[in-house]
Amino acid sequence: MKTHRILAWIPLLGCAAWLGACGAEQPAPQCTVGRGDHAVRYTLKTGSGSCAQKKAEVVGAQAFRTPGSGVPPTLVFKPAPLAALAGKDTDPAHSVTATGDFTTEYPGQDGVCAVPTMSEARQVVSSDPGSTVDLRYQWSHLRIQDQAAIPGTQWTAELTYSEGDCTATYEAVGVFPAIKCETKDAAGKTVRDPRVCNQPQPGLSLDPAFPVECEETTNLCVLVGQPPVLKP
Repeated sequence: MKTHRILAWIPLLGCAAWLGACGAEQPAPQCTVGRGDHAVRYTLKTGSGSCAQKKAEVVGAQAFRTPGSGVPPTLVFKPAPLAALAGKDTDPAHSVTATGDFTTEYPGQDGVCAVPTMSEARQVVSSDPGSTVDLRYQWSHLRIQDQAAIPGTQWTAELTYSEGDCTATYEAVGVFPAIKCETKDAAGKTVRDPRVCNQPQPGLSLDPAFPVECEETTNLCVLVGQPPVLKP
């Protein structure tokens, strides 16, 4: 991973909904990714067993760059299941974050920024006395949409995920930010509410031009279709 980097993120959420204001006359944005939590939808490609059950989850992301250097930035991913293990009996020899370098500083003519490979995010957790759980994330072939209308807020990747001896591969589709499709009922109980995916939220909201749906097992608002995708 490149060192001495300063975080750089350009928050342009909502631009996709106003394409007339984000025309081709604007300079191309630098390669980046939405800073914060992304909702990632998984489609199983190979594998079976406990490791092949992923449907969607949250993955934290950041891009680091050295301003003015002309050097492509570095991408960092932190899967929520590994981040949740912080403070538990984990193995300090492994990192809960994955890192990889963009191939270019600016997107290509297709508006895509690529990260071919990333380091492994891994954690070995002591569960019961005398037993451990070994969790591994290996991301590859990342294609991050960095057009002016979709500045690092939609992406695809391949994920090889392992739990001990069980290994599965997935197609991953990410969208920023991660929003839960949940509300409180009259009794104060958290309930599923798919309407939330298309409603403005305090703070960060999903771009209203993004087609999204409420994933059933996680109540995460996930992207519908393959990036780059906007509503008709």
